[in-house]
Amino acid sequence: MITINLLPVREWKKRESVRKQISVFFLSLVLLLVGLLGAGSTIQGKVMMQRQELKALEAQKKKLAYVNKKIQAVKQKTKEVENKFSSIEKLQQGRTFAVQALDEIVTSLPLNRLWLTSLQLSGGNMNLAGVALDNHTVALFMRRLDASAMCSGVKLKSSKLKVVQGHNLMQFALSLKISPPAGKKAENKKD
Repeated sequence: MITINLLPVREWKKRESVRKQISVFFLSLVLLLVGLLGAGSTIQGKVMMQRQELKALEAQKKKLAYVNKKIQAVKQKTKEVENKFSSIEKLQQGRTFAVQALDEIVTSLPLNRLWLTSLQLSGGNMNLAGVALDNHTVALFMRRLDASAMCSGVKLKSSKLKVVQGHNLMQFALSLKISPPAGKKAENKKD
């Protein structure tokens, strides 16, 4: 016998298929939303951690800025002290420079043959005037000065005969440059 099924099976199958597709769609949509929310919360957590780290770094920067200002102030004071020390060294050197220059002149004098009548020191230039027994004595004095470590550029400005108490003497004038000897500068820098 033939059985005929009058129930709408095909429609049920279509409805069941549509229902499954809709449920898969909503389930996919829900999974997608859950995934996006999870990713968003993870990213938001990382952003919050970065913000907290940034705040901590800014607080540390403020602390270090204070220390940096202190370091800059100390460096400035150190520089000022070094400038003062260099000024003191220059003054010390200048104080002894005139004595050293006079010592150099005195050691270059030919004894009992040449006498100085005036001496002018201004900066690194010196002008000398005096009398000598003869021109050879003046030339000897000039050679000794030129051989000196402190003296350079010795020039005869004038030389003329002068009678003093019945004696014929040579009146002369010299100009020269005076500078601290190189060895003394190096010693001062080493100390």
